[in-house]
Amino acid sequence: MAQSPPPPTLRELAKILKISAATVSLALRNDPRVAAATRHRVVVAAQKYGYRINPAIASLMSQVRSTRRVAYQETIGWLNFWDQRDIYQKTGVEFQRYMWEGARKRAEEFGYTLDSIWMQEEQMTQRRATDILSARGIRGILIPPLPESAALPDIHWPAFSAITMSYTMANPHLDRVVPNHFNNTQIILQTLQSKGYRRLGLMIPHGYDERTGNRCMAAYALMQQSLPVKDRIPALQCHPSNIEAPSIAWLNQYKPDAVITMGTLKHVKQVEGVNKRYLQRLGLALMSNAASDAGWCGINENPFIIGSTAVEQLAFKLQSNQIGLPNHPKLIEIEGTWEEGCSAPPIRQKQNFKR
Repeated sequence: MAQSPPPPTLRELAKILKISAATVSLALRNDPRVAAATRHRVVVAAQKYGYRINPAIASLMSQVRSTRRVAYQETIGWLNFWDQRDIYQKTGVEFQRYMWEGARKRAEEFGYTLDSIWMQEEQMTQRRATDILSARGIRGILIPPLPESAALPDIHWPAFSAITMSYTMANPHLDRVVPNHFNNTQIILQTLQSKGYRRLGLMIPHGYDERTGNRCMAAYALMQQSLPVKDRIPALQCHPSNIEAPSIAWLNQYKPDAVITMGTLKHVKQVEGVNKRYLQRLGLALMSNAASDAGWCGINENPFIIGSTAVEQLAFKLQSNQIGLPNHPKLIEIEGTWEEGCSAPPIRQKQNFKR
């Protein structure tokens, strides 16, 4: 039986089609810089002659390209809905600035430029932002966490590839790269339990759980269900920065061995109206550690990696010409890292908090 001829190489396929190898490579990636008719002709020919990309060569070329400066590809838009124009570069909290820096650095490595579009500028609307993005030739956009959960219906989504980096964008549904809030909460709970803390309490600002896609409270509720009834403590949603009367009453009533909370509430151990000896022994762990929280136990949500990964995903969508809303939105969750500190030292199993 006669054997089938081996499939052509990329250069041989280009020779058959009488076009450059570079054009064939771009056409096979559905790059819009190649005319639609040419892309179609290349795909048909590749199927006819049995051309296949060699995975090993593709991987090697990817490594080779990563060691040299990549030529400029295009600009990525970063939509800033906060009150400060420079919140991601200077004035924002560390999580926001690290997310921007991770995205900016990765974009530069891939040959992209990251351009912040300030959505709070005078007379700026979602439709005007659409016009600005289109006028600048921007096809890819990143949506970082919004100040409050909101829908963005007036951006002309069919014209863009987009990735969001939180659950605060309620609609439309886009591909997301976010912290693994459920797993991060479990890491905190399990680590505190391994240190001897038996009765754990969750104290978070109103609205925070919604920003995590309700995953924080879900992980906490799951852990509570595994405890004896006498050790269960209801989660407390409170003021974002002040320790008010309901928080004081919660501490006095339940007296948790350790509290999981946010950095804006870590002064809870200095609150008036709660037994001082109890507060001295109270363990604390933070949901989102920052450099300013050095010495505190908690989770580093790795915002730099979140920003970097978002760019990687967006670059793939742009290179494969995936424009418009996804039919099946993807979710990528980045695991956090436990950071040890002095705020929740190990305790003896026999130690009982005065209740």
